[in-house]
Amino acid sequence: MAEMLVKLFSKEIQSNLFPNNEFYKSSQLDGGVNINAKTVDIPQAGAKPTIIKNPTSFPLTIGSRTDDVLTYSVDHFVTAPTAIQDVNEMVISYSKRASVLQDHAKVLNSRVADEIAVAWSPTLAAQLSRTTGSASGSALAPSATGTRLALTRDDIALIATKFDRDDVPVSERNILFDADLYAQLLKIDSFINFDYINRKPTVDGQIGEIFGMKVFKRSRAVLYTNAGTPVKKAVGATGAVTDNLAALAWASGEVRRAEGIAKIYSDLDNPAFVGSVFNAAVRSGGTFARADQKGVYSLIQANS
Repeated sequence: MAEMLVKLFSKEIQSNLFPNNEFYKSSQLDGGVNINAKTVDIPQAGAKPTIIKNPTSFPLTIGSRTDDVLTYSVDHFVTAPTAIQDVNEMVISYSKRASVLQDHAKVLNSRVADEIAVAWSPTLAAQLSRTTGSASGSALAPSATGTRLALTRDDIALIATKFDRDDVPVSERNILFDADLYAQLLKIDSFINFDYINRKPTVDGQIGEIFGMKVFKRSRAVLYTNAGTPVKKAVGATGAVTDNLAALAWASGEVRRAEGIAKIYSDLDNPAFVGSVFNAAVRSGGTFARADQKGVYSLIQANS
């Protein structure tokens, strides 16, 4: 008698994969978790007082300080609804509803992280630098072609120097690499040492430390154009053969974010779908905190 074979149904679904989004928590939070604003105003301190050495004329001249404001937008991100028919939940061995809701929450979190990385990325030439190493083979940006100059130790040292020159507190310094630039980092012999590999992380998502900068790694980061003064590209912008990857360095106290709690929407027992419909939404935004953009820097690939 032939053996009867049966089909085995796993109780665990193979979930979708998402990038690491912890990096953007190292920032100043505006408005708390229940933000309903469309914009956020960040007051900007005016000029510092001048110093008079050995004054001989009194009364001293009295001046004033004119302050300014930097404004950034808070956007509303909404996932496309997903319908789950009752019959689906009856015949499967895992909780499809829980899996779907988890996807909606993680998709929102990933998009918020993408947007904030771009929002923090500087635009002023003084805050941008280029890689200076040898030609590293094929371009790494998704749509790019040709070759680019590799990441070097000196390139990263320059970012650390910029932090120093701008008087950024040592405890606030961070840098984010995408997976490909991080792979180049690991080819620099001076970083493959006991100090780097065994540096105990101090914040969630940190994987190491370089020149006093907490290192974060993510599957994707920010892209810039290849203009004379590179221009950062918006999330979802059309790719170009001249695109360049960038590492983003920032000080936790010099970047801002507004982020509410993701809200789940549900339409249970909808007769039109013979089941229930779900989606999610969140309000979020971000910016560099200063009009002069001190405390944020981008290290951008250069054409070879």
